[in-house]
Amino acid sequence: MGERLDLLGSPIKVGNLTLRNHMMTTAMGPGAGYITMDGRPTQRLLSYLEERSAGGMGLICQTISPWRRSTEVRHPLVIGADEECLPELKKMADAVHKHGGLLVGQPWCVHLWCPGDGRPEATYGPSEKSWREPPYTRMTLEDIELFKRQIINCAVLLKKAGFDGVEVMAGVGGIMNRFLSLATNDRTDQYGGSLENRAKLTLEVLRGIKEACGEDYTVLVRWSPVEYVEGGVSEPEESFDFARMLDEAGCDLHNLAIGWHETSIPLTIKDVPDGHWSWVSEKIKQVAKAPVATAYRETDPYVMERILQEGKADLIAGLRYNIADPAFAKKVMEGRQDEINRCVGCCRCLDDVLGRGLPLNYCSVNPRLGEELDEPLFGKPASSSKRVAVVGAGMAGVAAAVTCARRGHRVTLYEKGPRIGGAVVLSAVFSPSYQRIVERCAALLDAASSIDVRLNTEATVEVIEREHPDAVIVAMGGEAMELDVPGADGANVVQSHAILEMVNGRPPSAKGALNAFMYAAGSVFLKRFYTPELARWALGAMRWPLRKSIAIIGGGLPGCELAKEMMRHGREITIVDDHGKIGWDVGSSDKFHIVSAFKKAKNVVLKTQSTVKEIRKGGVVIETAGGDGETVVAKSVVIALGFQKNTDLGDALEGVVDEVYLIGDCAQPLRMADATKQGYRVGCRI
Repeated sequence: MGERLDLLGSPIKVGNLTLRNHMMTTAMGPGAGYITMDGRPTQRLLSYLEERSAGGMGLICQTISPWRRSTEVRHPLVIGADEECLPELKKMADAVHKHGGLLVGQPWCVHLWCPGDGRPEATYGPSEKSWREPPYTRMTLEDIELFKRQIINCAVLLKKAGFDGVEVMAGVGGIMNRFLSLATNDRTDQYGGSLENRAKLTLEVLRGIKEACGEDYTVLVRWSPVEYVEGGVSEPEESFDFARMLDEAGCDLHNLAIGWHETSIPLTIKDVPDGHWSWVSEKIKQVAKAPVATAYRETDPYVMERILQEGKADLIAGLRYNIADPAFAKKVMEGRQDEINRCVGCCRCLDDVLGRGLPLNYCSVNPRLGEELDEPLFGKPASSSKRVAVVGAGMAGVAAAVTCARRGHRVTLYEKGPRIGGAVVLSAVFSPSYQRIVERCAALLDAASSIDVRLNTEATVEVIEREHPDAVIVAMGGEAMELDVPGADGANVVQSHAILEMVNGRPPSAKGALNAFMYAAGSVFLKRFYTPELARWALGAMRWPLRKSIAIIGGGLPGCELAKEMMRHGREITIVDDHGKIGWDVGSSDKFHIVSAFKKAKNVVLKTQSTVKEIRKGGVVIETAGGDGETVVAKSVVIALGFQKNTDLGDALEGVVDEVYLIGDCAQPLRMADATKQGYRVGCRI
């Protein structure tokens, strides 16, 4: 049992509603699979909502389209445009109410608008003036009236369907936010110019919903007190008057967003500390009468409680913390917050749904995401208990071992290194939030009495044969990709996997007596005294194996993470890659900020469309896109090309063991969420 979180887990009044705790989700459409292309919720969406209500969430917010959309849209939304939609909307409300939760619908009006008069769904705004996007289509006064009617009519339908409230979306650079912001509104009529005029659309929608649904019907407003776009609001004090206007118009909750989707500073990625944006809600609370919710990078229940206790916010809003653990709120209310599966900020969910138009299927720490319909399989005992050997204690291996154990199998988990986590151990050195994954994996294994964890044990065919397992899951990781050019084996060359080996307490092979000694000494030291903080300090403070100037060969995720960390320590860095862009395999949420930081940094040079021809003692000879030769001066050269599959053990076990499964990087190099999902799925199959 953890310490009591008195405020976070206690009820709170919002408008005419009483939430069972101080936690709510923010709205996002989970995409295809959850929603049909013609806008109807599937059983999968209903199961997703029901599970989160059963998990104790105080208030759940769901996007609803107030107009009928083309069936060719990349990202479908539940439709709430007319009476025909009522039966499907009622199913959603019933799914949430079944477990005592409350459901609010957010009429979606972020970037696109469909007038419904034959014109296609497109990007509309108060004027052609835009921020980073192509010019908006200017809305006429007739368009504005139609837009308002669509939102208000949708709110009426949601109330009829049993939704407990409605949220007005006036933030993140959506249509109403564009009217509000000087960055995008240069109108000269009643909807432009003064703040009163620019706020007019949002206030008319808010008042219209109250008038149509009743003054006692709860209406939230999602808005951005700071915009962080050129010409927009950058300090919360500039939004004080708008907060007062919302209160006067009947706002029941200020659900604060930060910035726009086009904002260039990091908002939600793993580098942003927990509770970082609560200073904004603290400012708005100085003038707001209605409760204020803070959001963005709220994953730690203890930080959430502190924010509430210090009066910086009245509620904690977020999406990813409830994606990572559907029972987050229930665990808080039961004093089991130390069992929470915390979001690590990898942004895979946002990258898939918002960046790639894919469904909400993957989470690095919750392999069951998107599998809600198969929940009975996860908890269902296997038809017979088997002896299962799992090779490799990375994310895929741990997920497989834990799933097998929960289904009644006896599991032996082999790890040739001294600690759990696999490649994530090195990721945790560069990104501290990933240490949560390592700690959570260890905690899950500790809690599973039917898993025999054998560290410092290499699982050869002979070792496995002696145990006579019924099934073997090979999750031993991939094989590092090497560079086949002259000088690639030089003493000044560092393989990125060698750093991982050293951090994991295993001395890698090295060329040169000094390198061999240093790797051996470093491995012994880190095997005994390892912490991510210590390893991070050592790589940054010491001038070995990464010296003052570094050429990193490989501009994908491994190279970018290393470059980002070394950049902070003042190293002179050149990234060389044969792709057209750096960060080509990095998720969209991270990529923009990482590459922007590289371009702004004076100590980072990017060489794209460049091929390495030779590595010399003083640097790297490359051939640029134009065919010109060039020498990159560097004391150290890091090969960071990632991994390739390694099926040797799996191949050797064929015919020796009845069931052999290859998962994770040894089968195909994957991102963390894919590896976790594979481990879960194979554990459900055995």
